[in-house]
Amino acid sequence: MTDAVGASMPMGSTTPSGIAVDERGSPHDGAGSPAFVLSGGGNLGALQVGMLYALVESGLRPGMIVGTSVGAINGAFLASRPDLPGIAEMARLWSSLRRKDVLGVDLGTLVGGFRGKPRHLFHSASIRRILDSFVTFRRLEDAPIPLTVVATALGTGEAVVLNSGNATTALLASSAVPRLLPAVEVDGRLLVDGAAAADVPVGLALSLGARDLYVLPTAPSQVATLPERERAADDDANGAIVRVIPPPDVRIPLARLGQSQDLVRLGYEQARAWLEGAPLPGELSARSGPRFAYRPPIPALDQSS
Repeated sequence: MTDAVGASMPMGSTTPSGIAVDERGSPHDGAGSPAFVLSGGGNLGALQVGMLYALVESGLRPGMIVGTSVGAINGAFLASRPDLPGIAEMARLWSSLRRKDVLGVDLGTLVGGFRGKPRHLFHSASIRRILDSFVTFRRLEDAPIPLTVVATALGTGEAVVLNSGNATTALLASSAVPRLLPAVEVDGRLLVDGAAAADVPVGLALSLGARDLYVLPTAPSQVATLPERERAADDDANGAIVRVIPPPDVRIPLARLGQSQDLVRLGYEQARAWLEGAPLPGELSARSGPRFAYRPPIPALDQSS
């Protein structure tokens, strides 16, 4: 982070991403906490780590987490340790990862491809090892903060909601990008990346009873039509406030992880500026549906070089 931003953060140990850690952690927990909704986004998921730090630093602690794809993984990491030192560990993990640490070529796929039966390019063993080493709970229902994971049913394209069962299996299913990673069987169904069915699962969070939501997207395209789409939700959404952190517009190749440290910083700076901006809850939708607090992104930064 820039010296100016770093100077505004609490003093403490410093992560490789430049985040200074307040060892006191978050001052808030208990009932009445907001829901955090984390979108998909692949390697742009590093932005969410910085956003989460800014939210928790401001005194927020989620009472519910709903995530899709990489957002589900980040959500599980947050549920494992929902404080500033825990998020700093997330930043260290993201900053240390390279493509070889996450994606391993599946030799069986190469053989299948020669036989005219391609399946997926990479295996998920490396991702499984990361999940097993970082997630502190083995079953979703045992998460310290209620966690809901979204996957997509292969073949039908319907959203599949997972909030019980093996946590690692659910997270692998939610992040199984078709043709890149293998589909995962859960309860007799083959599941793939949840982003195909619900890239930004605001509607699901509302259906689960959330009324105070903070949404962490990874790209402006994910939220371009979000207010209009979610305002059409059923009457259960009435009275809800949906706060959408505007994501920066960055362009990074899908498999590139070497810029994660910069993305963590950028996500923090974006969320911090947003939190310090205009008063919430923001504009009111026409008579029904949730209220949205959304401001355009801070001027875009090009990370394609």
